Amino acid sequence: MPGFITIGLAAALIPVPEGWRQETFQFPLPFAKTIPYEGSENVRFTPHWTRFSQPEGFTYAFVWDLKARPVTADDLEDYLEAYFNGLMRGVGAARKLEDKEQPASAALHPMTAVPGWGEAYGAEIRTWNAFAGGEKLLLMGEITRRPCPPDRMQIFFALSPAPRDNAVWEPLRALREKTTC
Repeated sequence: MPGFITIGLAAALIPVPEGWRQETFQFPLPFAKTIPYEGSENVRFTPHWTRFSQPEGFTYAFVWDLKARPVTADDLEDYLEAYFNGLMRGVGAARKLEDKEQPASAALHPMTAVPGWGEAYGAEIRTWNAFAGGEKLLLMGEITRRPCPPDRMQIFFALSPAPRDNAVWEPLRALREKTTC
């Protein structure tokens, strides 16, 4: 696969574009233990993820590869809130930014179908950036879900503060297209 590095099973599910950083976590997630899944989270960070003032700052994708179980849009909103509350609380405490903490809120709406994925949602996630100075952060999102027979499912999250018509979304969508069951 030109331009991609593949490392282990996680990379086989979701490619690692050249220059991108990767992380993998097992459920329950260490920072969001209330999300009730069994499986793994495979994260891909754009090369300029930490340049928060640029369009590519805080732009990343992750796939949850999970034991199949029913999930609704309301569930995903709750899980995103738990995810960002836990993530930012943990990072904020380590960086002594507890006084900047703000509760996360997530809103999903139906999105045009994405080939190869059974469900698709646009998202807005309001949180705060504990990785920088604690400022408010609005993330746009595209969330897709599909079954992976016989007993797994995947939920793919593409997130960025950039509007969804910005060019930073092209590599995120390419990752989704290349993600395999």
